[in-house]
Amino acid sequence: MDRRQFIKKTGVGAAVAAGIRFPNAFQNFDASPVKMGFVGVGSRGYNMLSVAVSTGLVQVTAVCDILPERVERAQKLVERAGQPKPEGFIRGPEDYKRLAEKQDLDAVYTATPLHLHAPVMLAAMRNGKYGGTEMPACLSIEEGWELVETSEKTGMPCMLMENYCYMRDVQMVLNMVQQGALGEITHCETGYQHDTRYVNIDSEGNLLWRAHDKIKHNGNRYPTHAIGPVAQWINVNRGDRFEYLVSMSSKAAGLKAYATKHFGPNHPSANQPYKTGDVNTTLIRTVNGISICLYYDTMTPRPVDFIWRVQGTKGIHSGTLKKVHLDGVSPAHQWEDTTQYLDQYDHPNWKTYAEKALKSGHGGSDFLCMLDFATAIQNRKNTPIDVYDAATWSCITELTEISVNERSRPVDFPDFTKGNWKTRKPLPIVAI
Repeated sequence: MDRRQFIKKTGVGAAVAAGIRFPNAFQNFDASPVKMGFVGVGSRGYNMLSVAVSTGLVQVTAVCDILPERVERAQKLVERAGQPKPEGFIRGPEDYKRLAEKQDLDAVYTATPLHLHAPVMLAAMRNGKYGGTEMPACLSIEEGWELVETSEKTGMPCMLMENYCYMRDVQMVLNMVQQGALGEITHCETGYQHDTRYVNIDSEGNLLWRAHDKIKHNGNRYPTHAIGPVAQWINVNRGDRFEYLVSMSSKAAGLKAYATKHFGPNHPSANQPYKTGDVNTTLIRTVNGISICLYYDTMTPRPVDFIWRVQGTKGIHSGTLKKVHLDGVSPAHQWEDTTQYLDQYDHPNWKTYAEKALKSGHGGSDFLCMLDFATAIQNRKNTPIDVYDAATWSCITELTEISVNERSRPVDFPDFTKGNWKTRKPLPIVAI
């Protein structure tokens, strides 16, 4: 019996088929600050900790890391923000479980290594806490199902903290799409195209965890930055869903060339066989017939380009060009700068929080992502990027590897919503 058959026969999640329910424990929740614990406070976790306290909505009551000096540094940051010193959890790589049991805690955020994202979220939800995780939420389809089933069983949301969904141009396009400016959407093109060779091999030539992943696996190893915005534009899991994909990878040459250039042809890192192709190209088709071209390119010398092309019956947007063309509005066969439409289609949250948001990382998207997460907790609502999105976007990694390893055969997406995508409503443009 597979997982979907098991769910159907046992009724797991049946009571929440229409959406996540929230436990009675929150019935007396008031407008006091959200009490949040942070697991993993290295560079990314530390930065998001700073963003959290800057929102004015979050009180950090716990921090956890395997390195005591990181916990101490995080505690000092919180104290400098005028909050009480948070409790430190430093008893090893599974001390997040003890943190999740903490009573004065509403939510757990994690920026641990990838393999711990799902375990930390599961511990949080099983202890009645909201979960917020860095990308990806899970490393396998099996983990995705476990996240979904746990969220449904406990009634606790799990948000993928996909900050790229909160970038100003991305949210402007979302507004354009929802207002019908581009007409009926038929095709999108997107990609994580970013030279990250330097985070695979350190300055002494040692292979880091990302390189070890590329030794073992092929396919798209980091899909959510690229696919998240597109999924929201076309209402995936809310009126449409990813149906199947085909994927192909180029040969792997970039890391070897990088290691050879910096450490010589005889260095072990230059002679290590790598599996992950330098460029992975994936085609996705949705149930409603929208096609998506998704790229992954991190092993070649190149400028950053996420593409973010969306094409409809009334126009087209190109993130690469930062241009738009609207049929009957733009000059015939000519591009226009997207800035010309910012006043008309800028997201209301950018209009309100731009000045404060731009002080945070990733062009201000970190701030708006954390603010949205904290606001959902404070209002006892489901998170805008929910557990179904988290599992769907993250499982692309395993699906592409399956396709690549089997001569680019089509591979079906699991339906983590169990059919509820047909009736779930698109996310509205809402001011925080």
